[in-house]
Amino acid sequence: MLGMSVRHANMSCKVSACLLFSITLFCSMVLMQISVGNALVPEEERALEILRERFDLPVWTGDPCSTVQWITCSSSSVVSQLNLQQRNLVGTIPAEIGEFRSTVELILSVNRLSGPLPDLLNMTVLESLELEENNLTGGIPPAIVNHGSLSMLNLSYNPLGGPIPAITGASGLTTIDLTQTQVTGSILDSFKNLRQLVNLYLGNNPQLNGSVSFLDQLYNLKSFNGSHCGFSGGLPTIQNSGGLELLDLQMNDFSGVIPDVLFAHQSLRTLYLNNNPKLSGGIPVMDLLKGLVDFMIHDCDFSGPLHDGVFAYNLQLEVIGIWNNRFTSFPTDLQALVNLREIDVHSNDIIGGLPELPSAANQTANRVLTRLTFSNNQFNGEIPSSWYKLTNLQGMNLSRNRLSGQLPEQLGDLINLETLDLSNNQFTGNVPGTIALLPKLKLLLLDNNGFTGIPRSLLDREDIKKSYANNPGIRILESNKKSGVPAGIIVGAIIGTCAIIGVLITVFIFYSRKSKRKGGDEISQADMPPSVQSFTRKQIKELTENYKTSVGKGGFGSVYYGKLADGREVAVKVRKADSKQGSAEFLNEVRLLSRLHHRNLVSLVGYCLEANQRMLVYDFMSQGTLEDHLYSKVPVSRDQSTNPEDSSRRKRLPWKTRLSIAIYAAKGLEYLHHDCNPPVIHRDVKSSNILLTRKLIAKVGDLGISKQASDKKDSDEEFNKSGVSTVIKGTFGYMDPEYFTRRRLTTKSDVYSFGMVLLEIITGKRPLTQKFPDSGAGNLREWVRNAVNADQLELVTDPELHGQYDKEVMLKVVQLALSCTHFSSLERPDMREVARSLTQALHMEGDYLDDSGISSALSKTREIVSTSREEEILEARSAHASSSSFSSTAFSYPSRSTETTGIVASQT
Repeated sequence: MLGMSVRHANMSCKVSACLLFSITLFCSMVLMQISVGNALVPEEERALEILRERFDLPVWTGDPCSTVQWITCSSSSVVSQLNLQQRNLVGTIPAEIGEFRSTVELILSVNRLSGPLPDLLNMTVLESLELEENNLTGGIPPAIVNHGSLSMLNLSYNPLGGPIPAITGASGLTTIDLTQTQVTGSILDSFKNLRQLVNLYLGNNPQLNGSVSFLDQLYNLKSFNGSHCGFSGGLPTIQNSGGLELLDLQMNDFSGVIPDVLFAHQSLRTLYLNNNPKLSGGIPVMDLLKGLVDFMIHDCDFSGPLHDGVFAYNLQLEVIGIWNNRFTSFPTDLQALVNLREIDVHSNDIIGGLPELPSAANQTANRVLTRLTFSNNQFNGEIPSSWYKLTNLQGMNLSRNRLSGQLPEQLGDLINLETLDLSNNQFTGNVPGTIALLPKLKLLLLDNNGFTGIPRSLLDREDIKKSYANNPGIRILESNKKSGVPAGIIVGAIIGTCAIIGVLITVFIFYSRKSKRKGGDEISQADMPPSVQSFTRKQIKELTENYKTSVGKGGFGSVYYGKLADGREVAVKVRKADSKQGSAEFLNEVRLLSRLHHRNLVSLVGYCLEANQRMLVYDFMSQGTLEDHLYSKVPVSRDQSTNPEDSSRRKRLPWKTRLSIAIYAAKGLEYLHHDCNPPVIHRDVKSSNILLTRKLIAKVGDLGISKQASDKKDSDEEFNKSGVSTVIKGTFGYMDPEYFTRRRLTTKSDVYSFGMVLLEIITGKRPLTQKFPDSGAGNLREWVRNAVNADQLELVTDPELHGQYDKEVMLKVVQLALSCTHFSSLERPDMREVARSLTQALHMEGDYLDDSGISSALSKTREIVSTSREEEILEARSAHASSSSFSSTAFSYPSRSTETTGIVASQT
């Protein structure tokens, strides 16, 4: 019995030992499997370390697949994606990057990488290579473009140069972007074998030349941008592609007629053939272009009739731009085109009646007809009745035609009309008095007609710039005569309106002051827009290294350099502790900036709202301000560097670079004025508020607090208790004199300020310089104007610019600046016109500016004139990027046009 017990005990011990051994063995195997699964292959781990050391990236601990933010690993523990986009990387791309043999996607875009491209031959499964916006040089290696697995290649905005190699080994490529890469030569044999190619972008390469007939062999092509190049020969047919959506061939040297088969693409939405002066002949049947939205063929040599029904099947059309051709007729019925936004047919040889147009009631809310330009043709007859139902119309130019008849009272229904040019026609009868009631009308031209009467009420409208010369026998219709609307009604309406406005203003002021007396700290995080990142004071302190580096100061407080955890550089605006800005104003500012997204506006990254502390976090602009560069200020960087190379770069901005910066800034203001609803008025445009990126791309900054602008005078309280100006706000020297003297603030106030900046760019002198050489002028504008009148332009241009500019171009830019700074806002152009004029000046210089603003010996620029694809790239680069409209859709409006009131952004 005892023996059996002992044997049983021994057996139990053996079983327990075996079980323990089995468990230990199993755990060890699991741990080994986990360890093996988490370990990168040695070559990739070594390559990661080389990248970290080369680009000074953060050190990691543990498994790189779990801790390194810029790589993504596959289930088999190899790096499948490497993304170092926008990390401010400097230097060359190390050859060791080719050791990531299982990487599918390599993204190094928007950095400062230089030198040649590596061949990447070891990356045998690479599908997407994105290297755009760097400084890579040395041409395009054939091995790169013939990478067998590649489907997406983006090398845009790199000064690579050289020819494009023939692509024979990467038959799976679907997208190629070589925009603005300074590539040269013919491309006839480069892409013809790419049967899978969907998107091909070659714009902004003026030294590309020859034919593009190879496009006919691309069966899957949807988008082709070959704008601003040197292509010639006949237009492609692209007949084998069944899904073409975008074709941009503007500003080339194409010749001949439009092939009929090109107009057979039912999916085509955007067609730009404009500015090819050798294109001629008639327009093919457009019945199959049922998806066409933008139709731009202006500034060519097309001729012949555009018969009724030519646009009958193009029901999606939004823009028709056919100006500066030789067309002889235009369709008379466009009522079915309910999506139309703008029509410009000026400067043709069109004979016949004006077309019937879709009324506002038939148009969608976001697509309404706003501008009609039919000038300088031979249109005859009366204005169609349907035109008086276009209640969203802002501009109408019918000048220099043979139009006749009397203007009806219904003209007063165009309540949004701002400019009306009927000059040089054959109109008769009395000018209707209802025109005097148009609330937004700023320009009225009636010269050289047969009008017999004009109402006194219209002449009394001092805010309307008007002219009615050469109307023989015209007389003034006094208010007691029939002039459209009885005077009693007009007076009663004005008095009633003023009374209502007065009551509303009183109530607003009462509640505003009552709200401010409560302390102004009642907002919470819940009130802030969710799209904007919120920071704590602790986070701000960490990212600025305890406010280590101040990069600016002002009445609002200080600005500090900082860096986010992902390496993104930011500027933190910290308001003074004694700032009295109310919570409502701070909330309004964040909300406004969170809605404004454009490449030429400084982006808001986030904010801090804690106790009484209010801070704003912006993208850091490493090249400081335009003021710094114009006046040779020593740059203040995060390390207080005074690198001689940086200082030299700031001391001398070449003329074409200055012009480029002016265009970028104009584009930012154009967005605020024309693409925001309601428009945003900056109110403090000056050279120190135009900031520059590393590549000297200008961004308008310091938008500040917003409020509804008004045409009426503000109250005579200049500053409220929060220290925020309620009347006059801005910087002397840049301030609109009409705003200062009359307290009348419009978008044209920004135009004046921008004009002063333009004069600074030209002269290298501040607006309030005490003395002007060889002149008794008391201000910068007067000094420049006197020199222009005396034909002494060279006396006022910056001496550093001498020998860099074409005199004719410089004179045009000077005249534009003087026009912007005219005392009367009605005489100033709008920002859309300013941006267009500056862009034309850049083209006239016959040169080219790359994205960094450095002059090249090229003929044209495309950086300023954006296309939809370029805007899509911008959106992909930054969460704050925004698309802007095609520059090709910017029509030629009267020089004294839109003056808009809207939201006001003032310096804080």
